[in-house]
Amino acid sequence: MEIKNPHASEELLLQIQSNFLEKYQSKINSNAYDSKDVERIRQNTKWILAFYKHAFANPDRAVEIIDEVLVWRKEFGCNDFLTPGKLPFKESMLELGALFKRNKDKNGNTILNFRAKTHSKGRYPHEEVCKFAAYFLEKEYNFSLDKPIVLLFDMSDSGISNTDLDFAKFLISCLKTYYPGLIQYLIVYNMPFILNAVWKIIKALLPAKAVELVQFTDKQSIKKFIDDDNLFAHMGGKDTYVYNPKDIEY
Repeated sequence: MEIKNPHASEELLLQIQSNFLEKYQSKINSNAYDSKDVERIRQNTKWILAFYKHAFANPDRAVEIIDEVLVWRKEFGCNDFLTPGKLPFKESMLELGALFKRNKDKNGNTILNFRAKTHSKGRYPHEEVCKFAAYFLEKEYNFSLDKPIVLLFDMSDSGISNTDLDFAKFLISCLKTYYPGLIQYLIVYNMPFILNAVWKIIKALLPAKAVELVQFTDKQSIKKFIDDDNLFAHMGGKDTYVYNPKDIEY
């Protein structure tokens, strides 16, 4: 997925920027990208560094990923997700408590919590579910390597009925490509044995570097990453928070 501490001079980042603008000038002219994202590429070398890291320090591949991400962001409408008072999905989805930000890991990284037991394939249209997830990622994204987050997949009380490979593939695309620099690592908590076969399928879709970032935990091992004050009570911590959709600001 990425390499640690990539070295990139400002000169190299500006060259990547120039190569992208030159190679994909026709797409820029035809509005294949959102103008806001094109302007970010023109002005924000921190974002270009995130692409460079995501491309394993390969400048040419970084240029290709920029194109891929900007096309997706335009088609998916990402820059409209955070319009105040306007959600890109049904407001009722917030009632489920499937995704929400709370607590930090031992390194001070914000934790985005996903409760698998609340998800059921087919309850909402696939694209809407994907926009629901992307909305929360977009809220945390800084278009740089600054302030990465941790994804905590709480698999407690989940089973086959909560499995959705199409949604899993979308999340993998977010991890692999769409949000370079956002995800520090993933914690999978208390995954039922019955879902091991599902993990094998997902693992096959991930590059080796990304697999290394997935940490499987239980009540004991999760404390390597999160201290008691930032850990939910059902995971062996002290946080007794009960999800309330009114806590989500939009």
